[in-house]
Amino acid sequence: MAYWQEHSLGVAPQVSGFGTAATVDADFAWIQGDRPKVQFATELVELDLMTGEIGAAPERLPGRRHGTISFSMPLEGLKSGYDPTADDPGDTGILPHWVCMVANALGSNIAASDTAVKFWKGLHLSLSEYTAGVAVTSGVIAGCTSTLVKTFDATTSNKVSVGELVIAATTATDTAPQMGFVKTKAGQDLTLFEASGNVAAAEDDMYGTGTAWISVNHGSQLPMTFRWNGDAEEACYILSDAVCTGFKLTWESGAVPTIEMAYSFHDFQIDKAGTGTKGGLQVPDPFQRIPQIVGVNNGRAMLGAALKCGLESCSIEYKTEIAELKCHSATQGITGVVYKKPRINVSVSLPWVSTDLVYDAAGSSGNVGSHVWQSYLERGVATSLGVYVGSNVGRCFAFLVPSARIVAVPQVAEINGAVGYQLSIEAGAYTADASDTAETSANSPKNSPFRVSVG
Repeated sequence: MAYWQEHSLGVAPQVSGFGTAATVDADFAWIQGDRPKVQFATELVELDLMTGEIGAAPERLPGRRHGTISFSMPLEGLKSGYDPTADDPGDTGILPHWVCMVANALGSNIAASDTAVKFWKGLHLSLSEYTAGVAVTSGVIAGCTSTLVKTFDATTSNKVSVGELVIAATTATDTAPQMGFVKTKAGQDLTLFEASGNVAAAEDDMYGTGTAWISVNHGSQLPMTFRWNGDAEEACYILSDAVCTGFKLTWESGAVPTIEMAYSFHDFQIDKAGTGTKGGLQVPDPFQRIPQIVGVNNGRAMLGAALKCGLESCSIEYKTEIAELKCHSATQGITGVVYKKPRINVSVSLPWVSTDLVYDAAGSSGNVGSHVWQSYLERGVATSLGVYVGSNVGRCFAFLVPSARIVAVPQVAEINGAVGYQLSIEAGAYTADASDTAETSANSPKNSPFRVSVG
């Protein structure tokens, strides 16, 4: 007799849609995270039925099964042993599982992943590929600046979509890669949304990236099937028709960034077959770890397109509401869900400093008026937030909120013994990206209010 002490968590897309659980073993990817938090629920109707006996409790009438699952994990980069000259994001096993799941939750270009193989390749992300700088017909040439990656020609630049993360470096082991999100593309020029920390040199290479973004396809995300396993072959819970209700990225200075993902599932059962094909522990695929966000790893936080220090309690969170579509003939009475009010929320604290700006009611800076963050709230001023880190190719991570608005009164707080502010920020509408090619907001991150990338 065995007990359930250790855990594995596998997940697969339900490419046939809601109501059809994933069953093919090879379709499941195994998560390298902490122990999942699972909560089962069964709807109960309590009537004050007459039992005919003193002290006998009335019967509870059970309804459908459902529940929630959440798990946290440190962010992973591209696969261990990644060789950019032979592998590109979009090839089998290159992109980490978490970014494929985030792209599904955000919608991205989800129609491009109509099989589990395509899903875990990340074909629903916006993908770029490796381009060698030493080739005569391609590469990065002299003329790059902190806000410009100048490619050899338009053919090379067209391998990158507007809104994507672009990475240029001398080699895959270069510890000072240039990276940034492309704002405009014109001919051979890729102009970045904000200044990068490093600048590519002549004949540097461009490296592949995968970018997820919130898109018009948000309501078309694929439901997922989870397998929550224990050490024994008999230990396997199958949680099906799971939909992502939110995720939270932490990006503290000096810490490894993490993600916590939350799902609601609409059916569950335990499979005790003991065949070894479902239950039992599974070893996750190996991926490189995104490093801690510090300067030696090219860590940067950009607020208002300017380098910003002093940020603490840093997180960015995606949330959506769901409305269940009822159907009497569906397995648990639910035939699907509708996603409502998707939002990207940023929470951050920062200290007051004597150089903070003060504005009057007209928006002119001076010495008397509203503190900069209060003024931004009152005047509806948009700013931006970009975070970047990457010690070398394969271990790069970045996200961008190009138009962010403060949505609550900045609260005064004590930060390390000093006066500071707690800010609540939401992603707003953004339309400033531009391209000389045909990408759209449906098949690329162009003009998306939020994008997140690895490379």
